[in-house]
Amino acid sequence: MPKVISQLDIPNLLGHLKKTYDVFGPQKKGQEIIFDKVEEPGEVLLGYHTTLLPPKIYFLPAEEELFKVTNGRVQETEIKKPFIVFGLNLKDLTAIAQLDQIMGKPPADTFYLNRRKASTLIGVSETEVGVPLGGDLILEKVSEQGYRASALTAKGRKIASLEFFKEKEISGKAKPLEAVTKLDEMILDSELLAKAVEWSRENYSQIWERLGKICLGCGICTYVCPLCYCTSTEDKTSFDRSVCTRCRKWDACTLPGFAKIAGGHNFRPDQKGRYFNWFYHKFVRAYKEFGQVQCVACHRCQKYCPAGINIEKVLEEIISAFQKANPVRKF
Repeated sequence: MPKVISQLDIPNLLGHLKKTYDVFGPQKKGQEIIFDKVEEPGEVLLGYHTTLLPPKIYFLPAEEELFKVTNGRVQETEIKKPFIVFGLNLKDLTAIAQLDQIMGKPPADTFYLNRRKASTLIGVSETEVGVPLGGDLILEKVSEQGYRASALTAKGRKIASLEFFKEKEISGKAKPLEAVTKLDEMILDSELLAKAVEWSRENYSQIWERLGKICLGCGICTYVCPLCYCTSTEDKTSFDRSVCTRCRKWDACTLPGFAKIAGGHNFRPDQKGRYFNWFYHKFVRAYKEFGQVQCVACHRCQKYCPAGINIEKVLEEIISAFQKANPVRKF
């Protein structure tokens, strides 16, 4: 028999979890929705379209200390307390599942993986879930006040065994999935996207010329993307030189200095080349390496782009030009 939690009991569940874990969840802050530490369980949103920054901030922080070297001894930064990211929507759960695959590929990013091991992911969906692609526990709304619990891992089953969840028959049914966007449809055909974007470099370069003049090179599209993971590292030494600390922080391939090397040479000196590289990585290289594009159609990049670049329209234009130049042969 399925387990169900009442919507009224969810704040009580979060309050209970806070006794053992650091709990983070989506909350309204001013005009934006952000993931933040839960102080008041009743303020956590049970459904959001998108947030300012993706939940990757808990596994790949914008800036983090990796390790220290003191008197020749290396001390890695430890995750001192397990934590829960609550209320994730299905697209953000999918993005984390993909990021796990990316960061786990040899040579694995142990710093990312250590944070993931310390975490528990709880998704909340206002619509039918279908086949879940990630997370430990998913709460699917099946009635006005009830959520069906689907535990996918031992961590999820541990939480679903708490007293807040009751075994009961479900008479209601989750709402059908919302209407998909054009971007949702396009990313379903990763092979077509990969071929079209790669083809565009030499055969439809005018779009990159145009976008290169519009793009500000600010890196915001990378920072808000749940699947961008480029970083840079630097070593900091204490004033008395007794401690050396290695840190890393987010970087972006659209920034002017990203591809610059010692001696001053820059492999991508112009903005059109840098912006194309962002698309190439997400839609061509990703497909070749992992068999899928690195995009979940969350629309953060186009929502927060200060230049107003709409990735959906860009890809639609590229695919249209590619298909006109390469008509499908009919037999």
